[in-house]
Amino acid sequence: MKRVILMRHAKSSWSEPGRDDHDRPLSKRGRKAAPVMAKWLAKLGALPDRILCSTSRRTRETVARMRKAVPALPEPELNGDLYLAEPETILRQFQELPRDCQCVLVIGHQPEMGQALRLLDPGAGAPELSRAYGHFPTAAVAILEADVAEWRGVGAGSASFIAFAVPRELMG
Repeated sequence: MKRVILMRHAKSSWSEPGRDDHDRPLSKRGRKAAPVMAKWLAKLGALPDRILCSTSRRTRETVARMRKAVPALPEPELNGDLYLAEPETILRQFQELPRDCQCVLVIGHQPEMGQALRLLDPGAGAPELSRAYGHFPTAAVAILEADVAEWRGVGAGSASFIAFAVPRELMG
């Protein structure tokens, strides 16, 4: 069994018009949300073996705040291919993971995270999960499981969507 965790970066700031999209920082709300999601993963016992992270500033800041809240999270592997990646590109990243990795967290962007979710599990899932298919909010986390022994078996339709959370619901 392999576990895939998809996360959209926390809320970014638009306070500096004209700033390159790749270089936008987190907003105050985003800085608060990232640790909440890390603690939720830890509470579930869903800490990843590896973190694949887009190179954008907002994804790097998201993972840095998560790791500060939950030091057991591994150092992220920055990957330029994940910045505004096609969902098939994201799946290829999974397929290249070593066999001993059981769980991977990918921190990327929208609409790519939502598209990757729909590609991995095209069903609507349980009613409490189906809302993620329509909108994948900032700092949202989706957890999927694939009943495969090796990562190369993770492809379209190979996973089951098992959990979803957004920070505003966890923060009350």
